[in-house]
Amino acid sequence: MAVENAPRYRSILRYFYEQQQRLRYWLRPEEILQDVKERMDPNEASMYTEDLLQLDLQQLYEWGNLQRKQSGKVNKIEDFKKKRYRYQATPYTIKFERLIEELEEMGDTYGGSLEVTQFEKLVETLKFLTRLAPVSFHKLGERPRYEMDDWSEEKLYHWWTELYEQFRKVTNNARDYMASLDSLQVEDAMMTEQFLLYKDKVTDYLRRFMMGLQRSSYQIEGMLAQVDHALLNDILHRVARYEVSIPRFEQTVLSQEDIVKRYFDQWEGIRQWFLGDGSGRGSDLEDLQRETNEAIRRIARYAQRMGERQSSMRSRRADYLYLANWFSNLEDVNQAHCLSAAVFGISQMRHIWVDTPKMTEDIHSTIWDMQPADFAVKPRIQGYRERTRPSKIEPKSVEKKAMLKEYLKQKADQQARLRQVFAGARVSVRDLPIVEPFVRQTLLGWIGKSMASPTREGKTDDGRRFKLIESGTGERVRLQCTDGVLEMPDYVIYFMDEGKVKK
Repeated sequence: MAVENAPRYRSILRYFYEQQQRLRYWLRPEEILQDVKERMDPNEASMYTEDLLQLDLQQLYEWGNLQRKQSGKVNKIEDFKKKRYRYQATPYTIKFERLIEELEEMGDTYGGSLEVTQFEKLVETLKFLTRLAPVSFHKLGERPRYEMDDWSEEKLYHWWTELYEQFRKVTNNARDYMASLDSLQVEDAMMTEQFLLYKDKVTDYLRRFMMGLQRSSYQIEGMLAQVDHALLNDILHRVARYEVSIPRFEQTVLSQEDIVKRYFDQWEGIRQWFLGDGSGRGSDLEDLQRETNEAIRRIARYAQRMGERQSSMRSRRADYLYLANWFSNLEDVNQAHCLSAAVFGISQMRHIWVDTPKMTEDIHSTIWDMQPADFAVKPRIQGYRERTRPSKIEPKSVEKKAMLKEYLKQKADQQARLRQVFAGARVSVRDLPIVEPFVRQTLLGWIGKSMASPTREGKTDDGRRFKLIESGTGERVRLQCTDGVLEMPDYVIYFMDEGKVKK
């Protein structure tokens, strides 16, 4: 909720912030009035007087946004009675204005970046914690002497400030960039065709970051694990002692103990970000790596969808004709089988469905056992309507009887072949002869049924009960088939009579 005259207050405070950036701190009302009127609408500016400005400055002073002091130079007693003040923005006002300026520049995006060089700089800064002094002899029970022991407190203060600032920059940029990739604006952009132009750049950027992150993170984790706690304690106390020695005029100054505690909390934040807190949840570094990998996969999925969407809108007539011509030029059916496996065996492959009468009821029949059929292509033009013809019901009882007779004969031949192959009470897969595809499919079906039973027992289609047992050799055998070779465990099938196993 905004107060009355909020636009005028915002203009006044922004002018103070801009002048503070130019190292001008104390401002007079007349120069404030001129700038504020330039920021207003012309009609409103003509009505804004110095008296209204004085009321606005008084209000901002009472709220604590401005400080004031009386101008030291007066020429008349009337000027002294008017108490002409000069004004300065308070520190809180400057910080708020700086924050508002950053938010305005950022806009509706998170910003951020994934720069490997930032992690490399952090590695170089952390190296000083493990670097020994040229002469590091020490007595038994004492810690070795490090190079940082010879540094001045001022140098240690700047080193610590640089270290923590680098860590904040690394983590904040990474969080902001990953948040931007997961935002609604980016998801909307990924659904546009222009996204395909930037897909390779984004994925390459993320992959290069992941490679550099893994390389730098291993070094950082190793150095954090090697840090001498006694050295760290001495460094942070010396840094705190230097910060206390800096002349400051604030009324509330932190003690050295409070500053040391704040430094240790910051250091613990760095350690936990890279190494975790020991609770088993994992570190923030692992979360960043996981989110980066997920972003790469998500971008690839969106790109795949866009590619499929574009290909679905394109005519495939030339592709189908080329593929059909390819099949027709093959002279060997085995070559056609290999080409079919390569083309139609692809995951999520789309097929053309031709509605033709069934030639067989066998569920194990293959596509090359079918007769060729015609496929009518309908034109994709607006207003096209297919001609309709009066249909009549044709009796096909003769054809159905013939198909049923052929099917029963085929099933009888298959059952006779199965009884021939699996004759006897004990059948070992190792000893089977060369079998047809339907024998192999039947055998695998029996194995599947027995695997689903706790007792490894099952029943064939003709009612024979059997039990599946492994040979115990642990070897794998090769079942020779007319259409190939199947490698499988060395199983033995026992056909049972009245629940007893015949061996």
